[in-house]
Amino acid sequence: MSKTSSFRLAALCLVSWSQASAELPQDGDVKHLGVATCAASQCHGSAVPRTGSNVLQNEYVTWTRDDPHGTAYETLNLPESLAIARRLGLPSARTADVCLDCHADNVPEERRGERFQMSDGIGCEACHGGAESWLSTHYNVPQVTHADSVAIGLYPADDVEARAELCLSCHLGTRDKFATHRLMAAGHPRLAFELDTFTELWRTAGRQPHYRIDDDYVERKGEVGHVHTWATGLLVEARQRLALIADGRFHGNGMFPELGLYDCHACHRSMKTVRWRPLPRRSGAGPGRPFLADGSFVMVLALARAVDKAEVAGLYDALAGLHTAASDSPAALTTAAGRLDAILARIGSRLAPARLRNREGDILEEILQTGAEGNYPDYVSAEQAFMAVQMLVIELDDPHLEAELERLAISLDDDEKYRPTQFARLLDGLQ
Repeated sequence: MSKTSSFRLAALCLVSWSQASAELPQDGDVKHLGVATCAASQCHGSAVPRTGSNVLQNEYVTWTRDDPHGTAYETLNLPESLAIARRLGLPSARTADVCLDCHADNVPEERRGERFQMSDGIGCEACHGGAESWLSTHYNVPQVTHADSVAIGLYPADDVEARAELCLSCHLGTRDKFATHRLMAAGHPRLAFELDTFTELWRTAGRQPHYRIDDDYVERKGEVGHVHTWATGLLVEARQRLALIADGRFHGNGMFPELGLYDCHACHRSMKTVRWRPLPRRSGAGPGRPFLADGSFVMVLALARAVDKAEVAGLYDALAGLHTAASDSPAALTTAAGRLDAILARIGSRLAPARLRNREGDILEEILQTGAEGNYPDYVSAEQAFMAVQMLVIELDDPHLEAELERLAISLDDDEKYRPTQFARLLDGLQ
C-alpha cells in the first residue's frame, strides 16, 4: 500500500469512529415536503401557544419571528453576501451550493416536495429530517410515540449528541461543506460555536425557543442538564474537528493545507507586536509556525482534569503530538489525530450525566486553573473558556461570580484587541 493510500485509509477509520448517531437530515433519501406542510393553524402554525397539547403548536410563528435559522436564506441577499459571491466568482449567493448548504435546506431536486421552497432557509426539515415518512403519523399521540417517529426518519434532536452533530454540520462543517479559508478571505465571518451557549442565546436575547421543557417533555424525551450538554457538545466538536483534520481533502493540493482549520489569529495579527511564547501543549515549537485551532481540545483537557484524571497525561501528550505532526506530513497528522480521537472517545464513553452532577465547581476551578497556567494565549481558546465559565457560573448561582462575568466578556469584545495577560488576570480574580 502506498503512503498516500495508507493515510487516506487512516482518515476513513477516524471518520468512522466519529460516526453520527443518526443520519443527518441532509443525507437521508426521503423527501423534504417544505415548511408550509407544518404551518397549518391546527398543526404548528397557531398564533399563540395552545393548552391541552404536548407541544406549543405555535412553532412556525416562533420560527419566523424569533429563530435566526428562519432568516438564514435572507442573509444571502445582504450586500456583504453579494460581495462575497462576487469575490469568489459566483453568479449569486442565492444559487451557489457553497452558500445554500448551510443557509438553506439544500437537498437535491428529487427530494423536494411540491411545497418545498429554498427561500424558507433552515426550515423544519433541515433539523427534524425529511417529513415524507412521519408527517402523517407523528401527531397521533399516544398511539405513535416519539421513538416511533424517530424509527421512521424523524431526526432525534432531543438527543444531545445527535443535536451537536447536526448543529456542527454547519457551525463547524463536514468534509462536504466547510467554511474554507478562501471563503473567509472573501468576507465570510469566522465560525464559533458551543452547543449549550448557542442553545441558550435565544432565551438571553429575549427570544422564545420553539419548545418548552415541561413535565410532559421530560417524560417523553428526558432532560439533560447544561453541564452535560456543554461537555457532550465539546467532545462532539473536538472529534468532528479531528475527522476534518485527518481527511485528505483538507491536506491541500499546493503549498498550503486548508488553513480554515488553523488558528486565524496565529497569522492575522499586528506585525508590530511580538506575542509569541513557547507553549508546552504545542510541543514547545518555535515562532513562525501556524497552529491548528485547538480551543475545544483545551476545554476537554480542563474537563478531564475535573472528572477523568486518568486521561489527562495521555490527552496532553496526544494534543502536543497533533501539533507536532501538523508540520510533519499528512500521514503523521492522520495518525496523531487518531491517537487523540481514541482518548476523546474513551472520555465520551464515560460521560454520563451522573458523573457530572454537582461537579460545576470542580470543572470551573480546572478551567480557571488551566487559564492561570497560560493555556489561553489565543482568542479561540479564550472564547471557548468564557462560554464554559459563563454557563458554570450561572449554574452555580453565585452573585459575586456573576458580577465578574461582564468584565470577562468585555475583554473578548474585539478579537484583534484580545490580551492574554488581561484575560488570565480576570480568570485569576474569579478563582
